[in-house]
Amino acid sequence: MRDALAFGALLVSIAVLGAGCGGSRHATSLPGLTATKLARLKTIVKDAAKASGDAHPSSVMVYASRRHEANIAAGAGSGVPGSDPVYLVVAQGHFICTGCTGPAGAAPPRGDVITMVLDRKTLRGLDGGIGGPVDTSKVGPGLPLRLGQA
Repeated sequence: MRDALAFGALLVSIAVLGAGCGGSRHATSLPGLTATKLARLKTIVKDAAKASGDAHPSSVMVYASRRHEANIAAGAGSGVPGSDPVYLVVAQGHFICTGCTGPAGAAPPRGDVITMVLDRKTLRGLDGGIGGPVDTSKVGPGLPLRLGQA
Protein backbone atom coordinates (compact mmCIF):
# COMPACT_ATOMS: atom_id res chain seq x y z
CA MET A 1 0.00 0.00 0.00
CA ARG A 2 2.81 2.38 0.94
CA ASP A 3 4.58 1.58 -2.34
CA ALA A 4 1.40 2.34 -4.28
CA LEU A 5 1.06 5.72 -2.54
CA ALA A 6 4.71 6.55 -3.23
CA PHE A 7 4.30 5.55 -6.87
CA GLY A 8 1.13 7.68 -7.13
CA ALA A 9 2.95 10.67 -5.62
CA LEU A 10 5.77 10.16 -8.11
CA LEU A 11 3.32 10.13 -11.03
CA VAL A 12 1.65 13.33 -9.79
CA SER A 13 5.06 15.00 -9.42
CA ILE A 14 6.06 14.02 -12.94
CA ALA A 15 2.76 15.32 -14.32
CA VAL A 16 3.15 18.65 -12.53
CA LEU A 17 6.75 19.07 -13.68
CA GLY A 18 5.85 18.02 -17.21
CA ALA A 19 3.13 20.64 -17.30
CA GLY A 20 5.60 23.29 -16.20
CA CYS A 21 3.85 24.16 -12.94
CA GLY A 22 1.00 25.90 -14.66
CA GLY A 23 2.27 25.66 -18.21
CA SER A 24 4.22 28.64 -19.45
CA ARG A 25 2.61 30.25 -22.48
CA HIS A 26 5.94 31.60 -23.73
CA ALA A 27 7.53 30.39 -26.95
CA THR A 28 11.23 30.44 -27.74
CA SER A 29 10.62 30.98 -31.47
CA LEU A 30 7.76 31.47 -33.91
CA PRO A 31 7.17 30.08 -37.41
CA GLY A 32 8.90 32.16 -40.08
CA LEU A 33 10.46 34.61 -37.64
CA THR A 34 14.06 34.97 -38.80
CA ALA A 35 16.64 37.22 -37.14
CA THR A 36 16.12 39.80 -39.90
CA LYS A 37 12.34 39.77 -39.45
CA LEU A 38 12.74 39.96 -35.68
CA ALA A 39 14.84 43.14 -36.01
CA ARG A 40 12.23 44.66 -38.38
CA LEU A 41 9.42 43.61 -36.07
CA LYS A 42 11.08 45.33 -33.12
CA THR A 43 11.40 48.53 -35.15
CA ILE A 44 7.75 48.36 -36.22
CA VAL A 45 6.59 47.87 -32.62
CA LYS A 46 8.88 50.63 -31.26
CA ASP A 47 7.61 53.08 -33.88
CA ALA A 48 3.96 52.19 -33.25
CA ALA A 49 4.32 52.46 -29.47
CA LYS A 50 6.12 55.80 -29.73
CA ALA A 51 3.50 57.14 -32.15
CA SER A 52 0.83 56.06 -29.65
CA GLY A 53 2.38 57.96 -26.76
CA ASP A 54 4.39 55.28 -24.94
CA ALA A 55 7.91 54.78 -26.33
CA HIS A 56 8.65 52.16 -23.66
CA PRO A 57 5.75 49.70 -23.33
CA SER A 58 5.83 47.57 -20.20
CA SER A 59 5.56 44.33 -22.21
CA VAL A 60 5.27 43.12 -25.78
CA MET A 61 4.21 39.63 -26.86
CA VAL A 62 4.10 38.21 -30.39
CA TYR A 63 1.91 35.26 -31.41
CA ALA A 64 1.82 33.25 -34.63
CA SER A 65 -1.77 32.80 -35.73
CA ARG A 66 -4.24 33.15 -38.57
CA ARG A 67 -5.83 36.51 -39.37
CA HIS A 68 -9.35 35.66 -38.23
CA GLU A 69 -8.23 34.13 -34.92
CA ALA A 70 -5.76 36.96 -34.28
CA ASN A 71 -8.49 39.56 -34.67
CA ILE A 72 -10.82 37.66 -32.37
CA ALA A 73 -8.04 37.53 -29.75
CA ALA A 74 -7.42 41.25 -30.22
CA GLY A 75 -11.06 42.01 -29.52
CA ALA A 76 -12.21 42.81 -33.06
CA GLY A 77 -15.03 40.31 -32.86
CA SER A 78 -15.57 37.88 -35.70
CA GLY A 79 -15.94 40.39 -38.52
CA VAL A 80 -12.40 40.11 -39.93
CA PRO A 81 -12.21 37.06 -42.19
CA GLY A 82 -9.08 35.38 -43.41
CA SER A 83 -6.85 32.43 -42.82
CA ASP A 84 -3.61 34.13 -43.85
CA PRO A 85 -0.70 33.42 -41.52
CA VAL A 86 -0.03 36.46 -39.33
CA TYR A 87 1.75 37.64 -36.24
CA LEU A 88 -0.41 39.17 -33.54
CA VAL A 89 1.53 41.77 -31.55
CA VAL A 90 0.19 42.79 -28.14
CA ALA A 91 1.95 45.71 -26.43
CA GLN A 92 0.98 46.88 -22.95
CA GLY A 93 1.53 50.45 -21.84
CA HIS A 94 -0.35 53.75 -21.75
CA PHE A 95 -1.44 54.62 -25.26
CA ILE A 96 -3.37 57.39 -27.02
CA CYS A 97 -4.52 56.99 -30.60
CA THR A 98 -3.39 60.34 -31.97
CA GLY A 99 -4.07 59.28 -35.57
CA CYS A 100 -7.68 58.25 -34.95
CA THR A 101 -10.55 60.30 -36.25
CA GLY A 102 -13.85 60.73 -34.52
CA PRO A 103 -16.53 63.29 -33.80
CA ALA A 104 -15.33 66.89 -33.61
CA GLY A 105 -14.19 67.71 -30.10
CA ALA A 106 -14.06 64.07 -28.94
CA ALA A 107 -11.02 62.98 -26.99
CA PRO A 108 -8.77 60.54 -28.83
CA PRO A 109 -9.17 56.88 -27.80
CA ARG A 110 -6.89 55.71 -24.99
CA GLY A 111 -6.00 52.25 -23.83
CA ASP A 112 -3.59 50.01 -21.99
CA VAL A 113 -3.00 47.79 -25.02
CA ILE A 114 -2.22 48.25 -28.67
CA THR A 115 -2.63 45.30 -30.99
CA MET A 116 -1.22 44.83 -34.45
CA VAL A 117 -1.94 42.04 -36.91
CA LEU A 118 0.96 41.76 -39.34
CA ASP A 119 1.36 39.59 -42.42
CA ARG A 120 3.78 36.83 -41.43
CA LYS A 121 5.81 36.99 -44.67
CA THR A 122 6.05 40.73 -45.27
CA LEU A 123 5.30 42.20 -41.80
CA ARG A 124 2.84 44.51 -43.53
CA GLY A 125 0.25 45.84 -41.11
CA LEU A 126 -3.20 44.40 -41.75
CA ASP A 127 -5.24 45.31 -38.68
CA GLY A 128 -4.72 47.09 -35.39
CA GLY A 129 -6.37 48.67 -32.45
CA ILE A 130 -6.06 50.34 -29.11
CA GLY A 131 -8.00 49.37 -26.04
CA GLY A 132 -8.09 47.05 -23.10
CA PRO A 133 -7.34 43.41 -22.37
CA VAL A 134 -7.01 40.82 -25.11
CA ASP A 135 -7.63 37.07 -24.95
CA THR A 136 -4.72 35.19 -26.47
CA SER A 137 -5.69 31.85 -24.97
CA LYS A 138 -6.58 30.37 -28.37
CA VAL A 139 -3.64 31.64 -30.45
CA GLY A 140 -0.93 29.56 -28.81
CA PRO A 141 2.16 30.54 -26.86
CA GLY A 142 3.61 33.99 -27.33
CA LEU A 143 7.17 35.14 -27.77
CA PRO A 144 8.18 37.95 -25.40
CA LEU A 145 9.70 40.78 -27.41
CA ARG A 146 12.37 42.86 -25.71
CA LEU A 147 12.56 46.26 -27.35
CA GLY A 148 15.48 47.68 -25.37
CA GLN A 149 16.18 51.40 -25.17
CA ALA A 150 15.93 53.70 -28.16
